[in-house]
Amino acid sequence: MKTEWDYTDRAHTYDARADYSDEAIRKLLMALNCEQGDKVADIGAGTGKLTKLLLAAGMEVSAVEPNDNMRMYGKKNTEGQSVEWSEGVGESNGLPNKTYAAAFFGSSFNVVDQNATLLETKRILKPGGGFACMWNHRDINDPLQSDIERIIAKRIPDYNYGLRRQDPTSVIENSGLFDNVEHLAESFIVQMKREEIIAAWRSHDTLFRQAGDAFSEIIWEIESLIDADIVDVPYTTRIWLASLNNAR
Repeated sequence: MKTEWDYTDRAHTYDARADYSDEAIRKLLMALNCEQGDKVADIGAGTGKLTKLLLAAGMEVSAVEPNDNMRMYGKKNTEGQSVEWSEGVGESNGLPNKTYAAAFFGSSFNVVDQNATLLETKRILKPGGGFACMWNHRDINDPLQSDIERIIAKRIPDYNYGLRRQDPTSVIENSGLFDNVEHLAESFIVQMKREEIIAAWRSHDTLFRQAGDAFSEIIWEIESLIDADIVDVPYTTRIWLASLNNAR
């Protein structure tokens, strides 16, 4: 399925990105009263970054991903586990009505029509079901990350991370579909190999779309900046969650 955000050429490097915080996902599932064996949906599941953590927590997962290459890697990463992969998007996920205890959007709620997606999410949730969207944010105040930001700003003065670094609370609340929006944040350090960091940047679609012809040069400068074989990369998993308003 073709979408505006097409990861076909970067799917092979997407897996190099950091996983979400285990502790953040544990707190999320507890907050939404998800129990082992519950059916949950992972919408925009990519290569299964979030899917793997949901499976490890004992969830039965329906993983929806529009991109064929990303879905292929996701299937490989979750082979033999309690997950069913399918093609779909946030606005039209193809899942059955009133079936899921919760629906999750790992680094995908920023690339959808959010109002249409919230309405579609309501359709597939059981009464009182939960919604959550999340992103991993690098700590751009870290010295190395600040240097990387300067490299990007030099080539793209008006660079914008877009919705992935914006608080979605007002969109969720204004939909009238969900109650009591909460925010969770867990900071953590990921030890990454130099080549994993470069691969992760090569998969960065937001940068790719804004850099144009300068993309390869930016990647080369980032690669030249990193001289250690193993780097501590500081991240924060940020999650916004809410429960379905049964009055609607």
